[in-house]
Amino acid sequence: MTFIRVHPLAHGPIHFSPGHGRPALGRFDSAAGSFGVLYVAMTLGGAVVETLFRKPARRLISIDDLSHRGISALVANRDLMVVDLRGPGLQQLGLDGTINTGPYENCGLWADELFAHPEHPDGLLYPSRHDPSEACLALFERDDLVVTVTHDPIPLHSIMPQVTEALRRYGKGLESG
Repeated sequence: MTFIRVHPLAHGPIHFSPGHGRPALGRFDSAAGSFGVLYVAMTLGGAVVETLFRKPARRLISIDDLSHRGISALVANRDLMVVDLRGPGLQQLGLDGTINTGPYENCGLWADELFAHPEHPDGLLYPSRHDPSEACLALFERDDLVVTVTHDPIPLHSIMPQVTEALRRYGKGLESG
């Protein structure tokens, strides 16, 4: 299974945030600071909407934003077992869709509980908050899970047909500099 990540070109694509002992920043970051989380998407569209289109009211995306970002494809060293936070998985955990869209605080607590579960899930499969038709993964930092890059990052400006399609799909445009 290949995952997609849009990231600043100045940094590598594999970044488990926030890291051990640091306060949570992202939705499924460990509330206790026990582990890092790598956020990825299953498609280019999911990765773009989760990084560049995080402010829905923003109609124009800066060319500068694109020129400093790249896309990378990532793979894991083994098959993953993930908790599906879409559909029936929510009810099985006693949750509803607010785990994917509501305040972050409870999400981190759930991530801690699921990380410690005896079945040792590798992460959470969830719908993108910015486009629920796109699937994303929050991968837990585990000693036996190795994520590698399949090729050098591709600058977004070098795949403008795909970026333009994503802009069109979400009703966005480009602004200069």
